[in-house]
Amino acid sequence: MPVMSDFSRVSKKEETSRFFPTLICAATSWEAFPIAQALHLKAASSDSFFGKFGGRSILLIKTGMGEAALKKRLSQLPEGGVFSRVISTGFCGALKPELSTGDIICDGLPEVLSAKAEIIKNSLGLKVYFSPLAHAEEALYSPKLKKSFADKTGALVVDMESSPLKFWAKEKNPDCEFASIRVVLDSLEDSLPAQTPQNEKTLSFIWYFISQPRSWANFGKLYLKQRRASKILVDFLRRLLDDSGDLK
Repeated sequence: MPVMSDFSRVSKKEETSRFFPTLICAATSWEAFPIAQALHLKAASSDSFFGKFGGRSILLIKTGMGEAALKKRLSQLPEGGVFSRVISTGFCGALKPELSTGDIICDGLPEVLSAKAEIIKNSLGLKVYFSPLAHAEEALYSPKLKKSFADKTGALVVDMESSPLKFWAKEKNPDCEFASIRVVLDSLEDSLPAQTPQNEKTLSFIWYFISQPRSWANFGKLYLKQRRASKILVDFLRRLLDDSGDLK
C-alpha cells in the first residue's frame, strides 16, 4: 500500500479551500500554532489548519518568513480556490519610539470589524493603531536599520509578508476583503539576532546556540517578548473574529 506523503495529505485537505471564505497566513510556528489552537482549527499537516470559527470557515497556513517563502507556499494552494477574506497576521517591528511590544496594528479592516476592534481595545486595555505596514525585503536587525527605514517610509511598523499577500489576494479575487492584523514584537530600540536558525526544527536550534553563543542574551529577551506578544495577538484575534460569519 503506497504511503501518502505529507504534501499529498495537505493537498487533499486544501483542495476544499474553495469552500473556505477566510484564509489566514502566519509566517512561523510561533505565530500560527497559538492562533490555530485559539480558533479551534484542526491540523491538516505541520503547516496547515482548517475549521470553523465565528460562523466562518477558515484555512490557516504557515508560510515561512519573507516574500519568497510566502509565494512558494501560496503556489501550493489548489488552483481555483478563491477566498472572500484574507488576513495577514503575526509579528511586526516598530519603527516609531511610541510603539512597544504587544501593541496591535490593523490595516484594511472593514468598518464593522474596525468598530469591534475599538471595543476590544478598550475592554482589554490595549494600544491599537490603524495604520499601513511598510514592506521590507529583509529583517531589520538593528535600531540603526529601523530608524533609517522609518525615515524613508514614515511608517509606524514593518513586516515582510503583508504587502505581497495583499497583491496575491486581490489578483485572485478583486472583491477580496484583505486585512493585516499584527502585533509589535520588537520596539525601535530592540536589537534582533543577526542570524537565526535556518528552520524551526530542534537540531537547527541546537546548532544555532552552539555556533552563536554571543546571541544567547538577545535571543532570550526576544523569546520573552514573543511569548507576551503572541498571547496578546491571539486574544485580540479570537475576540475580533468571533461571531463575524455575517460578513462577506
